[in-house]
Amino acid sequence: MSCKGCGSSCKCHNHLQHVEKGKVLLYEPVKVKILKKQKLGDRHTLLRVEARVDHDPGQFFQVTVLGFGEAPISIASWSKDYIDLVVNPVGTVTKEVIRKKPGDYLLLRGPFGYGYPMHYFYNNSLILVGGGCGVAPLKGVMDYIAKHRQHFGEIHCFFGYRNPGDSIFDKEMAKWEKDGTFTFHYAFSHPPKSFKGPTGFVTKYIEESGLSNHRRAVMICGPTPMMLAAIKSLETLGFNDDQVWISHERHMKCATGMCGHCMIEGKYTCKDGPVFRWDWIKEAKG
Repeated sequence: MSCKGCGSSCKCHNHLQHVEKGKVLLYEPVKVKILKKQKLGDRHTLLRVEARVDHDPGQFFQVTVLGFGEAPISIASWSKDYIDLVVNPVGTVTKEVIRKKPGDYLLLRGPFGYGYPMHYFYNNSLILVGGGCGVAPLKGVMDYIAKHRQHFGEIHCFFGYRNPGDSIFDKEMAKWEKDGTFTFHYAFSHPPKSFKGPTGFVTKYIEESGLSNHRRAVMICGPTPMMLAAIKSLETLGFNDDQVWISHERHMKCATGMCGHCMIEGKYTCKDGPVFRWDWIKEAKG
């Protein structure tokens, strides 16, 4: 990517201002109405809540259920009128969240953290890499791109799942691929024996794509081993560390940096992330 007056390796914070504002609009939980509930694949549930809050793709909200606690959930949409939350019921709070139905209410506070700085990517082509439920935060990125398509070049999406039942937003992505908004590449690492689609790990398809790093940026979200493997695959194609942005969603609790639960060598995932440019944290341990 290039920056007028700064050069191709620009690290000018003026050009990251949109993401680095880090404004938290709702410190106290606010009651929001559930507008829609939808099953996504075999494991996930989408809840659409009525909320008119500015946010960046990649940020997250703290979702509260009284008597059970709160959990950080990434935003899976980009809209001025609502927020989509994709919930995987793996804990006490998330299991209670998906018991809610349209017309019920949740408590929300946020948005927290820094998201993907979409203005920074204008006039570039993009690569999105998602693994499993990591595709959900990237859905917010895709919504943003679809509404600002004139500002971006080619968009290639590489999404990997264990099996076809884990895939999410299939209808939306089929529509986007049909109208040429995005090009999708899928991989399923543990499909049933009868499956006839693309198998293996998504990194294989990244390397086989032969995409150059010229005027391209990469956004990655998923399990840490998948993200690290994807970065290595991108390196074989000539991508630099400052072209890669990852969502490092790990062990977030308070969302304010007070508890220290999500610290990575002095950086807090909830405050300094969850989205980081790779060269900012690649040497961090933890």
